[in-house]
Amino acid sequence: MASRKNRSGKANRRSPKPTPGSLRARYAAVAARFSAYRWPAIVLAGIVLFVGSIVGGYWLAQKLDTVDGERLARDTIEEMKRGAAPPAVSEPKYARIEDLPGFPKYTEAEPGKPRVTLEEKPRPAARQPQIAAAASSDQAWRRNALPFRDPGGKPLVAIVIDDVGLDRPRSKRAWELPGPMTLSFLPYAKDLGEQTRAARARGHELMLHLPMEPGGRNDPGPGALLVSMPDAELRRRTDSALESFAGFAGVNNHMGSRFTAFKPGMETVLKQLKPRGLMFLDSRTTKDSVGDQVAHELGVPSIVRHVFLDDDESLEAVRRKLAEAEAVARRQGFVVAIGHPHEATLQALQEWLPTVQSKGLALAPATAVLRRRNGWD
Repeated sequence: MASRKNRSGKANRRSPKPTPGSLRARYAAVAARFSAYRWPAIVLAGIVLFVGSIVGGYWLAQKLDTVDGERLARDTIEEMKRGAAPPAVSEPKYARIEDLPGFPKYTEAEPGKPRVTLEEKPRPAARQPQIAAAASSDQAWRRNALPFRDPGGKPLVAIVIDDVGLDRPRSKRAWELPGPMTLSFLPYAKDLGEQTRAARARGHELMLHLPMEPGGRNDPGPGALLVSMPDAELRRRTDSALESFAGFAGVNNHMGSRFTAFKPGMETVLKQLKPRGLMFLDSRTTKDSVGDQVAHELGVPSIVRHVFLDDDESLEAVRRKLAEAEAVARRQGFVVAIGHPHEATLQALQEWLPTVQSKGLALAPATAVLRRRNGWD
């Protein structure tokens, strides 16, 4: 076929159109090449996708972190501009064990059966080595005793306030009362070092209020001594409580109407007090308590509670109990009266304490009653 000439006179040659047969040949050639390298290509594509996903994920995470950081910075700056501060969370304060959330109401006295006033009975004669050891000048009860000069002929009145330390405001009100009194701190109260130093600085003697198992279902609190425990656990819990703060002259039981009647358990506990030279105050939350008896047998210096001031928490009832304590002191020469940082108790004591001297009585720490009871200097 002759080629046409363009205006310049040159021939205009056209490329021949591909035939359908040639396209098929090219496709077949590509397909054959792909088939030959199919698996290497798939592996290479997988590697590329894997690496790309790692790089892309890292980049995306960095981007999101940057965005979150910028948002947090903006929010913080806005809060600072507004002068906003997080609301202060006030920590709850408790005056008594029964005020703790979830704890059953605590009372050692059975309903309608308040604990009776006790008076001293003659103590069985102790062996001389035990008396000498208990009265030794290097005993902790003497070192930590509040300095006190026995007035001789005047009856001694020792006021012991239990359950101190749980509620800071009421505990503070207790140690700000005129003394000397004896304040017994629970070992699981907070800031015991600070609180006990403040109480001692106000002229009060210190004791440890050791939780023990009561007769009912009341909860004595963490770390309580239970009759079901082996000796090793009783020793561990006692040691832990004894390490809770320093400077106390002795120990008295918190609750314990069941445990203090359990002689093997009391022997284990009092054997922990003896080498430390501590005294024991048997709170006598039950008439069946063997605390004072076992202490005497082991040569641990001890005294007992005579009057409970606030089984009935009304103001008039506490006033009557204080008058009863005066009468007991005059009959036997000394009295130990136990109360708690209840509103009525604190108010009654605030009224009564300034009148003690004018009534011919002497307000005294618990260690002074211990010396008077045993005839020790």
